[in-house]
Amino acid sequence: MTKEAEHYSILARCEMSAVLYKENPTRRELAALKASWACREIRVRVQRNHSFEHVASAAEAWASFGGFKLIWAEAPYDDSLSMRLSDEQADLDLIWYDVESLQSRPGLDASAWLRSRAQALRGISAAPILMVVVGLDKEAEQALRSSISDLPGVRLAPVSQVLSGLPDPFDRRLQKLSGSRLSQNANLTMAKHMACHWLPALMAPRIKAVMVDLDQTLYEGVVGEDGVAVRLTPAHASLQSALVKLKASGVFIGIVSRNAPEDVERLFAERKDFPLKLTDCSAVEIGWGSKVEAMLRACQKLKIDASAALFIDDNPGELVEMAERLPATRLLHASQDTERTLRELEFYPGLWSWGVSSADLLRIADLEAEAARKGIQIKAQDKAAYLRELSPQLEVRLRPASLSGRLHELSQKTNQFNLNLGRLDEVKVHDYLNKAGHFAATVGLSDRLTDSGVVAAMFGRIVDDEVFVEEWVISCRALGRELEDAMAASALAAVTKQAKVVWFHYRSGPRNAPGREWLSRLSGCVLDIEGRAPVAASKLVEAMDMPVRIMIRAET
Repeated sequence: MTKEAEHYSILARCEMSAVLYKENPTRRELAALKASWACREIRVRVQRNHSFEHVASAAEAWASFGGFKLIWAEAPYDDSLSMRLSDEQADLDLIWYDVESLQSRPGLDASAWLRSRAQALRGISAAPILMVVVGLDKEAEQALRSSISDLPGVRLAPVSQVLSGLPDPFDRRLQKLSGSRLSQNANLTMAKHMACHWLPALMAPRIKAVMVDLDQTLYEGVVGEDGVAVRLTPAHASLQSALVKLKASGVFIGIVSRNAPEDVERLFAERKDFPLKLTDCSAVEIGWGSKVEAMLRACQKLKIDASAALFIDDNPGELVEMAERLPATRLLHASQDTERTLRELEFYPGLWSWGVSSADLLRIADLEAEAARKGIQIKAQDKAAYLRELSPQLEVRLRPASLSGRLHELSQKTNQFNLNLGRLDEVKVHDYLNKAGHFAATVGLSDRLTDSGVVAAMFGRIVDDEVFVEEWVISCRALGRELEDAMAASALAAVTKQAKVVWFHYRSGPRNAPGREWLSRLSGCVLDIEGRAPVAASKLVEAMDMPVRIMIRAET
């Protein structure tokens, strides 16, 4: 993309967001919005018993802002959900159902029946499944969510919560005309949640960090001129609170700002009314240099790629420069209408998640201990002394069905140490956990500083006496502790002690050089673009001979 095109793209996005995230965009305004940038096609098969067209058409604008082009394949209305699938392969299956039709069937357990329909679809489709069920109260919705929790790759949208916030979720007058009892307002609201929350959370990794500017973004005014007297409006206070809430959900918060560090430190020290504290920020880059360079330093500190971050700034020029040099970084313009900025942050595609995992919360605590680990490593005379001081423990779990979500997350999100870049979906993870001849293992890591949780995952097959590792990933936050060999050795020790050679599948990607360098060193091979490399079992036995406590347990 040329620089001119990049300029146009970010400015066009700002213009588009001004409509998408205004308080009440109209259907006509949404229909007029067209993305001028490339979007990833997502083919969605829809099983339904009420009208979906009004939601589908409105969702397309919000989806294109997030980089998705939605292609719908809608089945005819079917109260029985007989799952008549089109011949075309789908990226996502959607169950769009109103339970009102079930109320005329006395004695029917709606939760059990809907689960059976989701299970039937799971049996004939490998795509992720999104269930959007209208008409359940909060308790019934929770019962259904619990009943489908064992179905891999199936999610139930929080519809009762979304509709309870509307004054007019239903409109019987429109039902005969539209084929759905949802009101116009409800259709638009569901479209926004579909395109900005539910679909991105199923189809792409979550944004890992939000980096924010300070002046005219987190408050009104310029700290270098107004000092600590900058104005915290109610909208700015809500924006800061939203960032604190994101941190609590496992997203890193950072500051990238052109200011004098001492002014900023004084500001946060004296403004007790700020919901966001400096200690909430895992990366702080304040100075007079390039914000792009500051962004890169912040991401390096967080051990993430810039493509996993969202940058918020009130200056369009800064956004243009960021787009030129870091085109994969997500950008949000902090407009003078802070309420709109807050709405855009709330519905920015990729920030919402299906739930806060323990790994999300451990990630932030782990980063805070990194400086102490580096200090130990510098002072230690050798690797053995470093490990003795750190006292690491590895916990290997073979076929841990209870950790299927973490296995999926590691395969999807890990970039630097991801040998084969398989990006396993939840159905494939389920197969590795349950199919004969297949295996999946997790490696948990802790030391005397922190419990890092599950940081590595291995997937593979055993054919006769040969082991084929088809996916081996280690979270980037666990790298640099000199434990990669021990983690691989302990995972394989849980799988089998018979193999003399282990074959690791690999593929070259844009950011997985650390993983490929590890495999090249251990195997002694020069790696091609993709293939498999042998590692002698004796090499792995050597890796076990170090001061690391290892616990292995298999699950059935």
